[in-house]
Amino acid sequence: MSRQSLFALLLTLSFSAVLVGTHVVTTRAEAMIRPPALGSLPLTLGEWEGQEGAPLDAESARIIAPDQYLHRYYVAPAGVVEIDVAYYTQRRVGASMHSPLNCLPGNGWTVSDSRARTIPTTTGPVEIRELTVRRNRALFALAYWYQSRSRVLTGELATRFQLLSDSLMRRPADVGLVRVMTRLKTEDAPERAAVAAFSTVIIPELQRSWN
Repeated sequence: MSRQSLFALLLTLSFSAVLVGTHVVTTRAEAMIRPPALGSLPLTLGEWEGQEGAPLDAESARIIAPDQYLHRYYVAPAGVVEIDVAYYTQRRVGASMHSPLNCLPGNGWTVSDSRARTIPTTTGPVEIRELTVRRNRALFALAYWYQSRSRVLTGELATRFQLLSDSLMRRPADVGLVRVMTRLKTEDAPERAAVAAFSTVIIPELQRSWN
């Protein structure tokens, strides 16, 4: 066997060993996961009053494939927001969990602005990703983040790295993709403040749903 062939064989075996080891660790981590009780999130959150939204249609459920899904509307003097939470166990992270930055343009939405924003919460400051999006003539302010039992993340690459690290350390690596949005008349309309205001309230409540 040539030196190049031997090197290729050793590299293949090493890579296979890493995959097998990661699968075993991931399987064990999944067995320890206690999923959040998303359905127990209060419909009354301070000034915000909520109601259940429509469930996912069959096609969206097939594509998004969450292990749990929450869809609600909340109303307060600050405005009206829509919230979606798609929760995934480690087994599906990376396979079915998508970034809004990738999914929205692929479904007919245009993103005109994207920026990171730090908001205060009762558990400390948190960074979320804010977007201005449009579909046909409808304009929306949207925020999203990835939330787990111990942290909030916004960067897609950082989130995948952290979940992989949790799996390898045999820690639960489940996560929820959270999206909050509101309808706008113009890009600088005051109604857009409702997104950050509601996000400030819902993040601690989502954290408690894991307890």
